[in-house]
Amino acid sequence: MKKQQSIQSWLRGVTPNRDTLEKLWCLKPFAATVCNRGCWAFKRKSVIRAFSLGLLIAFVPPTPFLPLHLTLCALLGMLFRLNIPVLVATVFVSNPLTWFPQIAGSIWVGAKLMGLDLMPLFRHLTHHNLVAHLNQLWAPLLLGALVLGILAAGLGYLLGQAVWHVRVLYRLRRRLHSSPHHAAFHQNSIDER
Repeated sequence: MKKQQSIQSWLRGVTPNRDTLEKLWCLKPFAATVCNRGCWAFKRKSVIRAFSLGLLIAFVPPTPFLPLHLTLCALLGMLFRLNIPVLVATVFVSNPLTWFPQIAGSIWVGAKLMGLDLMPLFRHLTHHNLVAHLNQLWAPLLLGALVLGILAAGLGYLLGQAVWHVRVLYRLRRRLHSSPHHAAFHQNSIDER
């Protein structure tokens, strides 16, 4: 329980306050949407959908000069009224440490689905001629990223539902065991032995 409270307190400390967001000049036109309670509430539906969409967005191929992931998070989070802190945190599954395996996996899956043999291309690929061969890699990369993103989102949704359900059962069981009625019942059953 302490770990859960520490994660919640950390998230509250990291995420900006609604009042702070309402006062920012750049968010004034969007204040009603950005400061919507649904975008900041930790409700099951909002959190699980944000986690799932965050996994889908994480598989969008990274762009070096455009914050595409965060832009998609902001727009889709506000549009669907999803939990924005969870959405943004989940997108950071895609980071510079995971980009290479993510891109290589996306290209591999896309090439397999398209029936392409990219091994001859990869044998002759160097950092000098990479730009010349990008046109052959885009289609498998985008298809693979889409397939892996949808797969990750679906699995994330199921995992989120299961974790939330287990969490609710755990808290219910803990509440029942700490109630005075349960303690008296337990004491009576011990006395009868």
